[in-house]
Amino acid sequence: MRACVIRSEKQNSIVGVIRLCFMLVLLSSTVCHPAYGQRPDQADLAVVAEGVRQPVTTSEQPAVVATDAGRTSIRVLALVGVLASLLVAIARFNVHPFLALLISGLLLGPVSGLDPVATVEAFLDGFAGLMKSIGVVIVLGALIGGLLSQSGGTMTIARTLMKVVGPRRLPLAMGITGYVVSIPAFVDIAYIMLRPIVEVLAVKSKRNVLVVGLSLTAGLTASHALLPPTPGPLATAGLLGADLGRVISINVFVAAFAVLGGLLWATLFCGRVRLPYDDVLREKFASEHDGEQAADSSDKENASFLLSIAPILLPLVLIALGAFLIPKQVVEGTVISQDVTGLLGVFQFLSIPAIALLCGAFAGTFLLKRGTRLAKLSGLVETSIEHSAVVLMITAAGGGLGAVIKATGVGDDIAAVFQLVQLPAILFPFLLAATLTTATGSLTVSMVTSSSIVVSMLPSLGISPELAVALIGAGSLCIIHANSSFFWLLSRLHDVPPSTLYRTYSVQSVCMSLGGLVAVLLLRFCGLE
Repeated sequence: MRACVIRSEKQNSIVGVIRLCFMLVLLSSTVCHPAYGQRPDQADLAVVAEGVRQPVTTSEQPAVVATDAGRTSIRVLALVGVLASLLVAIARFNVHPFLALLISGLLLGPVSGLDPVATVEAFLDGFAGLMKSIGVVIVLGALIGGLLSQSGGTMTIARTLMKVVGPRRLPLAMGITGYVVSIPAFVDIAYIMLRPIVEVLAVKSKRNVLVVGLSLTAGLTASHALLPPTPGPLATAGLLGADLGRVISINVFVAAFAVLGGLLWATLFCGRVRLPYDDVLREKFASEHDGEQAADSSDKENASFLLSIAPILLPLVLIALGAFLIPKQVVEGTVISQDVTGLLGVFQFLSIPAIALLCGAFAGTFLLKRGTRLAKLSGLVETSIEHSAVVLMITAAGGGLGAVIKATGVGDDIAAVFQLVQLPAILFPFLLAATLTTATGSLTVSMVTSSSIVVSMLPSLGISPELAVALIGAGSLCIIHANSSFFWLLSRLHDVPPSTLYRTYSVQSVCMSLGGLVAVLLLRFCGLE
């Protein structure tokens, strides 16, 4: 029976990938149609190639469009084929995710027309870039989790939160927590820090870890895509020339609808998805509870709520201070912090995620019993490094694959297609951003690329820059799948099969995106331009 269930789950995941492939194939085949682009009223048609609009004459249109469409078709189909093969290799043939991601990245470049050497360099740059940004952070996050677990801080926090919100309102509480926390902190960093709380709350509330984890993810992702000062919406507002005050007031409302869409999916569907990891967590925390009276558990008896929450809150506060106090500017779609000195310089240093989490880990050592702190800390550091190694390698490999996807230029190809397709004005920014996120796996890349295209079309679209920012942010929320590094982070942190994440997390991203679109349409209906 178990084998049948596993086989059915794999078949469902493959069917889902086939459906996604079919949709993208339809998109590419539409562009390749011989009659496409030959209408007599398009004498001033501009063909987008390598991000530059080049006006062509009417007689040149068929040949140029056919050539450009052929390249677009090859790149899109190559991307779809590689991603489908990636999922099948992991789900069907049990290939290790690291090896599958590595091979997929190295294959995608040459198949898409990228030089093999350039493919390797792009993969390694993406791998190193992600390792640079989250390598130390993941290890320190695991260390903070170990300190909280060793001292009983996680149980103290869980008991307090359960008393305040109750088990029925737990998903809403986690969604609101993520909504607030992700404003100053990046999604992956915030989730790593809150992972111990997610797992212990899942056990205490008798919910599956996916329900609690994806409820938190809904809030984290919505803020990341829609609320400044996170880089994506800040860069989008800068590129579109939008008023930042209006952007925030509009996107607070849009993000709330996006979170609601994610919470509804997490609570109504994901509650039926039970993982083997849920049983592991229950056994783990049951054994910890039974051992609370052991001789080495005197740390746990003295752990207060404020002291227990300090290792988590301190890094968040430091990162938030840096996000709000340090002046920033947008340069060519990139958010850059300005150089500061004095007290602001100190805050700028402390707000670096690695430094902030190091401060949190230092605060966590005070949860341990005096006289044994150094010995226990050394053991916890060793364990944290061991547990983080697999997560780091797989997540960084996901970053390498994403870098290769970006280097192939498939995002520019899809953007070019959208500029040629006739779509309702209100839906154009939304669908463009959604397609770019699906193709590239990066919300920030999707938002910046979409903004660069939409900015020249705002007068003809008939919408304000602020509403365009909201539409792009909502669209960028979907579809998050195997080309996203956070997808693999979730997979390894909670031991979730990729096929299960496709049925839960990927679909949740669609629900969130549609929730944001509904909010924008409501604002539009109420008269907001």
